[in-house]
Amino acid sequence: MLFNVGRGRFYLDIITVALAIAMMGIIIAIGVVVAKQITITENIKKLFVVLIINVAVPSIILNGVFNTEMTDAILRQVFTVFGFSIVFNASAVLFAVIVGKMFRLETSLAKKLSLLAALGNTGFIGIPLSLAIFGPLGGLLAAVFDAGLDVILFSVGVYLLQSNQGFDIRQLKALLNPPLIAITFGMLFAVSGFEAPVLLQDLTAMLSGLAAPLAMFYIGFLLPPFFKKGEAFFFPQMWLPVSLKLLVIPLLAMPLILLLSLDGILPHLLILLSAMPNIMLAAPLFGRYTNDEDKAAMTTIYSTLLSLLTIPLVAWLANIVVTT
Repeated sequence: MLFNVGRGRFYLDIITVALAIAMMGIIIAIGVVVAKQITITENIKKLFVVLIINVAVPSIILNGVFNTEMTDAILRQVFTVFGFSIVFNASAVLFAVIVGKMFRLETSLAKKLSLLAALGNTGFIGIPLSLAIFGPLGGLLAAVFDAGLDVILFSVGVYLLQSNQGFDIRQLKALLNPPLIAITFGMLFAVSGFEAPVLLQDLTAMLSGLAAPLAMFYIGFLLPPFFKKGEAFFFPQMWLPVSLKLLVIPLLAMPLILLLSLDGILPHLLILLSAMPNIMLAAPLFGRYTNDEDKAAMTTIYSTLLSLLTIPLVAWLANIVVTT
C-alpha cells in the first residue's frame, strides 16, 4: 500500500491506487449489465442508498475506531482533517464562484456550478477508496473529511442553491445523519479508553467491506436509464465543474497541503480526497431547490467515469510533490 521513505513521509503505491480504481470500474460495469437485465426501480435505488449511508459508511467509521489505537496523535489527525475539510471546501466553493464569474456565467448558474465544481464525492467513493488504500485509519479520516464537507454542503451549499430565498436554520437538520452520528459515537468511545468486543470489531470490519461494491453498483445502475433518454447528455458549461473538480482544484490543493507540513498519510489522503468526482448528493439537492437536476446528474456521472483516469494521475503527481 504505502512505503515509508523517511522522516515520517510516505510514498503512495500507484499500482495499489490503479487496482482499486480498476476494481471500482469493473463493479460499475457489472452494475450496468444488471441494470440492463432488470428494471432498477426507485425503491431499489433507495435501498442501496440506505444500505450505503446507514450501514456501510458508519461501519467504516466504527471499524476505523475499533481497529486503530486511538492515541493523542490520531485524535489530533482527526481534528486536523475536520478543520481542513471545513476551510478547504468553503474556499473551493468561493474559488469556483469566482471562476464562474470570470467566464461570465449568469450569477444563479455560477452559484449552482460552483457546488458541483468544489464539493467532491467523498462519501460514496472517497471513504471506500481510502479504506482500500490506507486501511481502517484512512477510512475513518476520510469519513471525518466527508463530515466537514457535509457541514459546508448543508449550510453554504443550500444557501447558494436557494439563491435569494435566504438561509433557514432547519436546513442544518440534514447534518444529523448516520455517518456523522457514527463519528461522534466513535470519538466518544475512543476517548473513553474502552476496547470494543471482538464480535463488534469483526462485525464492523465485515460490514465496512460492503461500502465500495454497493456504491459502485449504485453508480452502474444509474447509467443505462440515463443514456436511454435520447436527449443531449451534456450542457455547454459542464466542462467547467468537471475540469475544476478533477484537475484544477487538486493541483492547486497540493502546494497548499504541503505548506501545512503534515506527516504520515495525511498529505496523500487529503490530496486524494480533493480529487474525488463531483458530489453524488448534487442531483437530489438540485432537484429539491432548483430545476437543474439533470445538469447535476449529468455532471456527476461524467466526472465519476473520468475520475477512473484522473485519480491515479493525481496520486502519481502527489508522489512527486509530497516526496520531493
